[in-house]
Formats: sequence, C-alpha cells, structure tokens
Amino acid sequence: MADKTLATFRIEPEEWESFKALATGSNSTASAILLQFIKSCLDAKQILSTSSTLNTNYSLDSIEALVDKRIKESLDSTEALIDKRIEINIDNTEVLIDKRIEESLAEVRSQLEAQLEELRGKLKAR
Repeated sequence: MADKTLATFRIEPEEWESFKALATGSNSTASAILLQFIKSCLDAKQILSTSSTLNTNYSLDSIEALVDKRIKESLDSTEALIDKRIEINIDNTEVLIDKRIEESLAEVRSQLEAQLEELRGKLKAR
C-alpha cells in the first residue's frame, strides 16, 4: 500500500460521524464511498454534483460514459465466466470421448481375440 497517497481533509466531527453512519447503512465504508466518488469523477472527466438535489453537473455524455463502462465491465466479466465454463465443458467432453474410445477399442480387441481363438481352434481341428 506504499504506492498510495494518504489524503486528509477537515470536516466537522458530527458530519463525519453522520457520513460514516450513512456509509455503514449502505453496507459500505466512508473511505470506499469517497474513493468511488473520485473514480466516478475521473471516469466522467468532470466533477460530478455532490448535491442530491442538484445533479446539473451530470452531462448526458458523462452518464453515457459511466453506463457504457459498467456495461463493458459486466460483459467482460460475463464473457470470462462463459469462456471458463466452455473450457471446463470441453475438458469434460474430451475425457468422456477418450473413455468411450478406450471402451470401444477394448470391446473390438476382445471380439478380435475371440475370433482369433476360434480360428486357431479350427486350424488345430484340421
């Protein structure tokens, strides 16, 4: 974690405690929410509105960029899961095919050995 910067700022203690409580109520932490806000601003390449009533800083382009980014992340994740599942299925199929081939070859070998023994018996009988 040495490659990260410790950022500090001043805030009223009551506000900080209220903010931490809000974060906890959202199953998050104050730090995680602040980091996500910073990341969202950087993704949108602008300072996003911090007011819950004034969202005028959200341009359609920034919203579209964020939505596109989240869709791409979701698709990439889904594609990775699908690729992994396909790989597992191919591996399982290959094992099944190898087993069936071995069983078929063993059966053919057994039949050929039986026929060979039958022919040897006929030759001895002559």
